[in-house]
Amino acid sequence: MGNFFNKMLHSRNLKIVLIFMLFMSSVMTVNTRSAQAQCCGCRQCAIPTFSTDLTEWVQTEIEITVYIYTQLLLHQLIWFDLTFWQQHMLPLFMHIGNHMAGVGAFQVMIFGKFIDAQQQLEAQRDLQVMHARANKDYHPSKGMCEFATRIKGLASSERKGEANSLILSERSTDRLLGNVDTGAWSGTKGDVAIRLDLFQREFCNTQDNNNSLSVMCPLAPTSAAGRDRLNKDVDYQRTIEDPWTIGFNLTAGGNASAADKEIIAMANNLYGYEAFERMDHLALLNVPKGTASEAQQAYIDLRALVAKTKVAENSFNALMAMKGEGTAGSRQYIEAYLKELGIPGGEVSEYLGQNPSYNAQMEVLTKKAYQSSTFYTNLYDKPANVERKGVAMQAIGLIQKFDLLKSYLRTEASLSVLLELSVLQLQRQVESNIQSFDEQGITVKSN
Repeated sequence: MGNFFNKMLHSRNLKIVLIFMLFMSSVMTVNTRSAQAQCCGCRQCAIPTFSTDLTEWVQTEIEITVYIYTQLLLHQLIWFDLTFWQQHMLPLFMHIGNHMAGVGAFQVMIFGKFIDAQQQLEAQRDLQVMHARANKDYHPSKGMCEFATRIKGLASSERKGEANSLILSERSTDRLLGNVDTGAWSGTKGDVAIRLDLFQREFCNTQDNNNSLSVMCPLAPTSAAGRDRLNKDVDYQRTIEDPWTIGFNLTAGGNASAADKEIIAMANNLYGYEAFERMDHLALLNVPKGTASEAQQAYIDLRALVAKTKVAENSFNALMAMKGEGTAGSRQYIEAYLKELGIPGGEVSEYLGQNPSYNAQMEVLTKKAYQSSTFYTNLYDKPANVERKGVAMQAIGLIQKFDLLKSYLRTEASLSVLLELSVLQLQRQVESNIQSFDEQGITVKSN
């Protein structure tokens, strides 16, 4: 502020303006005095007149100007610069500057605290959102746990069924080929005698054939449990189709159970119901190299027929693998679930058996599980649990598709055998024609 007034007072233009203003004031004073002198020409005017020459006037004006200019300089240097500015205004401005700097710094600090608080609150909010989402997404669901409990033991039951299927296949092969310690090791007569004895003791219903089997079956079962097993060696519906689990298990060892006898008897009736006569081992002696005897050729045909029979029987063995008794694990959960659906407890035990089969577990997983209203009400659950249930259902669907694939492969194998048998008849006819042409001396040219 002092520098501003100093520049103004020392500027040339300001000095000229001041001199001009003093000059104009002097002229106005002279004019006023002249007018007063003219007015006072009259003796009656009481105002005295003053007469001054130009020199006195100019000198007076210069003195006044110098005085004013001097007073202004002194006012600037002594009062304004030293007193007003240095003692009052400058400390005040410095104090205001320090105060404003402190206030600005304090405001910046407050603003920084607001930013820190905002970041802290946003971080806490994000953590709370993640915590709530984790509680929501990773909270176990009862409906999701039901999938795990019902599928418990499924893989081991499947493996056990595959072992039973393999044992069935080996037993049938040994029987048809006449191996030792099989029912047909001595031929057709021995096989029929063993099967007939089993039929008379286990499956004979004396009311069949117009009540005439009482003579044939004097040892027919008469107890309630025995009557339930009548004709189960031929009744596919009661023996295999209806129950979800068949008490069939060839991996346990020991004595054969009632279900084991029923399944083996049905397999004998369906596949290889008539065993082959056993050839004399002397007839199978080797002949000169490059040729085969009729007995050897017949044995090769026998093995070819056994192979074709085994392809057809493979479907039966696979069905027994799925419906045979499984491993312990999920019975109590499946039983409770079926009772919840309204199935009586006695029927549940009849369906499931001691240990649910692979077929029983898949029946519940792929069908019965979706017949309960609680399954759909449990879908009012957290989105993550609903997605997990969808993934579990997809996994079960993949298991079912693999089972369908195996079924398609067995069907394809059976169809290929049927096609081969159809072609075999045509092949034999062609071979017969060729042989007749050779006997007549007719040469057949082959393309």
